[in-house]
Amino acid sequence: MKQLKGFTLVEVIVTVAVFALFVTPIVLLIQQSLKVNISAKTNLEVAEVINQAVENLVYQNVYGTGSLNINGYTVNYEIDDSFKTGTIQNIENSQIDFRIYLDATGKLTIEDLATHNTYERQISSSTFDKLRIQIRYDEATKRATYTFVLNGSPIITFLSGNSTEPAKLGAEFVCDTLSHFLYVVIDGVYDLSNKLTTTMFNLWLTNVNNNIKILATTPFIVYDNSPRHSVLTGVERVRQISLKIYDLNGQFIKEYTTYYTHRVK
Repeated sequence: MKQLKGFTLVEVIVTVAVFALFVTPIVLLIQQSLKVNISAKTNLEVAEVINQAVENLVYQNVYGTGSLNINGYTVNYEIDDSFKTGTIQNIENSQIDFRIYLDATGKLTIEDLATHNTYERQISSSTFDKLRIQIRYDEATKRATYTFVLNGSPIITFLSGNSTEPAKLGAEFVCDTLSHFLYVVIDGVYDLSNKLTTTMFNLWLTNVNNNIKILATTPFIVYDNSPRHSVLTGVERVRQISLKIYDLNGQFIKEYTTYYTHRVK
């Protein structure tokens, strides 16, 4: 009678061990990929929630404290209605790619409005610091690259826009300081081959105490009281909006602060 030869226990153990050795990294890679996808999806959802919350609060002229429910997320808001007043120009918030804020302590905050990431630096109180904004614009993809250089040292670079939603090529600068001074240098909008273009860039400047000096070295930078902007009439107020976002389970996700102008009637 013919005997059937099988596998020994040692052979089975070795086979399983080799199989696990090859499969485990693949499983870990899939798990990591799922985590990254979920995190990216959450970041996009939170950015959309922030956009909707700010839009609702601004256009409904809300002030004080309260709570909103947007797409299942809870957004607690606090609006400082007396943050700063002065004669400043109307700002079209829908036409900017980034926002810069210089507070009373000299803290310079740059906010990328596409991702709502913020970057902070402290400036001097004894001299005029120099902030250079370098702009590269790809006409084919409608994407702008913004690089910020403070006193000769690059501090941040980010992208804005794409072929379906072009970069707005605009920014808002809110200044609220008596003791700090800043030169803002904008050489113009360059293409990817580093050639100066005739593309316009708009800077909406809320320069309450006149501590910001804009140095635009080309005629293609429009700022301050240019005739392309609204006429500077009436008294307006800078409001501060502070948001705290919680997920569907009530867990804290992100804190966000922004500023906008509101006409005092």
